[in-house]
Amino acid sequence: MTMFMSTISGKIDAKGRVSVPSVFRSAISAQNGASQAGASAGAPQGIFVYPSFTENAIEGGGHALMSDIGAMVERLDLYTEERDALAASLFADSHHLNFDADGRVSLPASLLAHAGIDKELCFVGLGGKFQIWNPQSFADFRAKSRAMALEQRGLLRSLSNAPPGTGNGSQQ
Repeated sequence: MTMFMSTISGKIDAKGRVSVPSVFRSAISAQNGASQAGASAGAPQGIFVYPSFTENAIEGGGHALMSDIGAMVERLDLYTEERDALAASLFADSHHLNFDADGRVSLPASLLAHAGIDKELCFVGLGGKFQIWNPQSFADFRAKSRAMALEQRGLLRSLSNAPPGTGNGSQQ
């Protein structure tokens, strides 16, 4: 699986465009090639973005992310309030943004406002998805996240084939 990794700073140009980092475009291209029948590998189509549920950030990814989200929503019972609320929150506020010839996209004003982004931003890889942040907000979030990760490091398990709780330094 191709993953989004790294934290990369960028700026919004005078025309409101932002360059999606090349490593993120490569990840999207690989995901699109793997997830779309007939899609040509190496030809990214664009990104899907939506406001984060939990943070003042923009979340995004390629077709694989939206397919996963769609599959999760489809597993919920049809005509329930929970399914409708989740589907509306995820899909009604989502945008598909095509890359221009230089790998740039124009982020919608509503998403920029949600994330508190004006001129500078940073792309943050989160494995299967990425986020776009106001740089200072992300610095604050990163500090809190590192402290939480340190406190919760005991949740990490060995990557060996041993079942959880057996050997390799796991607590029993």
